[in-house]
Amino acid sequence: MNLQRLEQAFGSLVFPSHAELRQALVSLSLCPEDIASHIPQPEQLPYGRKILYQTPHIEVVLIHLPSMQESVPHNHGDSFGWEWIISGTLTNVIYLPADREGEVFRAQTTHVSAGDCYYVAPGEIHAIRNNTDAPVYSLNVYTPPLQNSRQYHPTTSAT
Repeated sequence: MNLQRLEQAFGSLVFPSHAELRQALVSLSLCPEDIASHIPQPEQLPYGRKILYQTPHIEVVLIHLPSMQESVPHNHGDSFGWEWIISGTLTNVIYLPADREGEVFRAQTTHVSAGDCYYVAPGEIHAIRNNTDAPVYSLNVYTPPLQNSRQYHPTTSAT
């Protein structure tokens, strides 16, 4: 994958709707071979994260979630976006705020497989988990670019 493909797909988007953002993402028609030379390795996080393209309105991020790893619950601030699974199967865990500040409880889990996209709404709290023996690679696009993201502490109950 080269920067020119990302520029063609996302360069003209200014304040895109969620439908426009998704259409631009899936228009790339990527396969694992297209991203092989860009795969980020985990460093400070349990997953690798690499910004591939950014404008004042869009941020495109490649995620590598190794086998049996999980992110902490987090939100994406005021941004919304799509996360497109290129390879593997991901568990997306949605959380809701608990009674204590900064704590959240698990509300829903869904499995997302290669070729599928899932929408992340502004302020939504979620975590990504890989319960398989194979790595998961996803291409995520957010608008506006991520800022003011917050991490949360999971709790076992809503009380």
